[in-house]
Amino acid sequence: MPLENLTIRRASLHEVHRRGDDRNIVPPTYATELFELNAAGLATFQKRVQQAFQSDAKCLRMTINAHAAGSVAAIGVDLIAANDADFVTQSQAMADLLAAAQTSRGYPGGLVVTFDGTVGHPVRRFFGIMKAEMHEAFLKGENLQASFVDSVFLSPKTKLYKIGLFVAADEPPRALPGGWNATVYDSQLTAAARDGAALYFHETFLGLAFPENSAQQTKHFYQKTREFIASAALPEEEKVDLYNGLYSYLKLDREPTVQVATFAERFMSEEVGDDYQRHMRRERFPEEAIQKDISEIAGGMRIRKLRFGGQITLSGPAQAISDQVQVTPIDGPEGEQWTQITVHSRLESQQ
Repeated sequence: MPLENLTIRRASLHEVHRRGDDRNIVPPTYATELFELNAAGLATFQKRVQQAFQSDAKCLRMTINAHAAGSVAAIGVDLIAANDADFVTQSQAMADLLAAAQTSRGYPGGLVVTFDGTVGHPVRRFFGIMKAEMHEAFLKGENLQASFVDSVFLSPKTKLYKIGLFVAADEPPRALPGGWNATVYDSQLTAAARDGAALYFHETFLGLAFPENSAQQTKHFYQKTREFIASAALPEEEKVDLYNGLYSYLKLDREPTVQVATFAERFMSEEVGDDYQRHMRRERFPEEAIQKDISEIAGGMRIRKLRFGGQITLSGPAQAISDQVQVTPIDGPEGEQWTQITVHSRLESQQ
């Protein structure tokens, strides 16, 4: 998401602190005037913001979930119309909200930078909220001496900051939430690994939610269907067939969509299919067809592993196991449960 024609108009800076030993909130430290920067400082600050949003792997468009009065989104919309004095005092609420969202002492303190300006062609207004963590560094002085400081922030290498950017969809801006687009930058964030993201910042503080795009929905379909198969009261042979059917439906089927009822009809008996559809409704998975996108699960579908007792594992490409391996539970001596494996291929080598 490149930020073309970015101009930062003004910024305020407040400090949030790590919670105390008693786990209570330590009141933020508020600035009383705008964050003033000379031309070089302002250019550097704009550069940091622009560089952050150049990496699609570290940015994600999100939906605005919280936009009532007192939310970050509502406060930000009011700020862009406020005068400078009100901008400083009203932005203090951003620090209060972040301090409340950081419910654990594991969350470090840092600086809350609230800023606004214009971006794009034609220009549209925006506001942004950055949490910048402070770190240690040495500053070179005269005569090749140096001084130690522990309050450096926004250095280009450490990238210890997160940014929420709210850009008006039109000019003049329309009302929340439809009139605004929200994007988050986080060095720990990727589109395929959302669980590692700092959810306290994105969801609790900013009031944003991850979009349910087709790749994420397909991943949910895959995970929830596997959960149902694993917990179903079915013979192991039938479970293997269902796992193979799931792979075939997602990987081999040329249809561009995925639907719960279609999968149930193709691969399950009527009774099992009814149980499966009830399971997916409880998991709040859509009943309508969704666009198929296996990009987030492709890696997990490449190799299948069948594990048995005695540390025996049969593994191979999922398609090959589906086509060439037959797994049949059989009764062993003295009531033991054995498994018969039939591979429709000759043995080529062994170690």
